[in-house]
Amino acid sequence: MSGVIEGMLRRIPLFSELGETELAPLALRCRRRLFPPREALFHEGDAGQTLYLILTGHVNIQRETPEGTIVHVARRGPGEHFGELSLFDDMPRSADAITDTACDLLMLDRRELLFFLETHPQVSWEIIRTLSLRLREASDRMVSSETRDVLARLASYLLESAEASLPDHNGHVRLSGLSDSRLAQRIGATRETVNRRLARLKQMGIVGRDGMALVILNPERLRHLC
Repeated sequence: MSGVIEGMLRRIPLFSELGETELAPLALRCRRRLFPPREALFHEGDAGQTLYLILTGHVNIQRETPEGTIVHVARRGPGEHFGELSLFDDMPRSADAITDTACDLLMLDRRELLFFLETHPQVSWEIIRTLSLRLREASDRMVSSETRDVLARLASYLLESAEASLPDHNGHVRLSGLSDSRLAQRIGATRETVNRRLARLKQMGIVGRDGMALVILNPERLRHLC
């Protein structure tokens, strides 16, 4: 089992520069687990004791306002990691982590990670680099939410969601589980506004509905709206 996990760790950018002798002991410290869609991995305020590494699937990072509104923070996918912040600042979790799809995850406990970082400073620098990039992303999102209109934010989110799906023979991409309410939460808009923007995209022939699924009919035209 550790040999399988070792190979998986090698595909994660955080550990890709490590040699076999360094990856082997790290693999022994990891736990692997499968999670179904929409399962809470942790909640805001929980103690942070685990680093999560995504092998397959996507995880939404989100917060809930005092009024009960869900605010989308980020979406993490294969090869990415999350949950590292609380491991280093010793503070409770700052957001919720909810699986968006079925996920295959590796988990590394705080004590094991810190022990490993003491002897592998290059991984520490990679974590610092990732945290810096995420701070920049957060800053860009703040500016985006203030300056970009709902249609552009909706287009960007749909394209981001489509990255994990393969187009069919017509070049169409099918997205399941994206209700108007859920889209509104993700892009910081009202359900009614999202409904109107989707209707406009349908009129333009860019998206369509197939039962409960949203279908991107023309990804290239959608990209021009971002």
